Amino acid sequence: MHICLSVWLCFRRAITSGNLVHCSIAVLDIRSQDEQIDHLCLQYPFLPMLLSAFIGLISFGVLDFRFIIIDTYLFVLFFVLASYAKFLRKDLYQEKFLDQLMISWSLAGAINIIAGGFGYLTGRVNLFGSQILKYGRLNGFFKDPNVLGPFLIPVSAYFLMQFLKARRNELLNFALFLFFSFGILLTFSRAAWLNYAVTTILLVGTAFLNRGTCLKALGFFVIAALIFFVFWYYFADKVNLLGVSLKDFVLSRLGLQSYDVGRFEAQRKFVDILSSADAFFGIGPGNYELYSQVATHSLYARYIGERGLFGVSLFVLFWALVLREVFNPRDKNFILLVLLGQLVNSVFIDSLHWRHLWLLMTLAFLG
Repeated sequence: MHICLSVWLCFRRAITSGNLVHCSIAVLDIRSQDEQIDHLCLQYPFLPMLLSAFIGLISFGVLDFRFIIIDTYLFVLFFVLASYAKFLRKDLYQEKFLDQLMISWSLAGAINIIAGGFGYLTGRVNLFGSQILKYGRLNGFFKDPNVLGPFLIPVSAYFLMQFLKARRNELLNFALFLFFSFGILLTFSRAAWLNYAVTTILLVGTAFLNRGTCLKALGFFVIAALIFFVFWYYFADKVNLLGVSLKDFVLSRLGLQSYDVGRFEAQRKFVDILSSADAFFGIGPGNYELYSQVATHSLYARYIGERGLFGVSLFVLFWALVLREVFNPRDKNFILLVLLGQLVNSVFIDSLHWRHLWLLMTLAFLG
């Protein structure tokens, strides 16, 4: 709900009736061979979904209609927004598009963190009919802490980028980076922590290699290390989260959990699916749990099991297109590094239906 609100907030000025007409034309118009290839590649997710769904229905008699509807909704959303982003290349608004999106994104993220903070302070785990704290973890108005954590990472990365590159509002950008970083910590999602570490290290590393931002990156590293040391050794054990100290909670989450064995076993089930079902087309969208009995918690295991080798091949081509757009002449380091962090996160969490991930991918086609 909140990501949809964020999208609406940043598009409200960009989309007019005239622009919608041009956007529709951009989707259908093919002006060059390169653009034709792009528009064909944007349809790569559709074909494996339809073929694997058909094979799953014919061969196994199962069809997860809800899963297919969500797939279709996200693929269409991506196709339209990516086409619109291409149109914005010749529009003056595209220069401020990322800033407008991140402002809206940060508002949505802040609402969830503040709601969770209210829950921790008052002991209330439910707010407006939503479970804002799940098993002591910050959940906000999201379905799961493992989704909220990765949702907050692009915002924290954005304010870190602004701190490293901008020459004004440095204190504000650094404070906002710390605020959203603390929100990510409170989700206690190990995959999100890994995502955050990869994204932050890459951002600071690329800034350190740049002559203009080298000193600021070094200064950030020193300050961040000092803040972490002081907080961890002097305050973390004093922060009480529903009867458990923050330090104890973090340490308990760093080790293997009782449910990890079941998750790893479920992820290995794609081998059984390929060997006993249809290796080329898979068993159909949403049908992985028929073999694993529990959720896969891995985008890649789910995709290869449900859409087979054919689907994975087109999946690789699809991501090659997205990353090719990121490597265009215009500087898109921020988008590239955030996407890489999300892809690492997806090894341990099934991110196929994350709306914010599909929105991030459309930014590759901007500018």
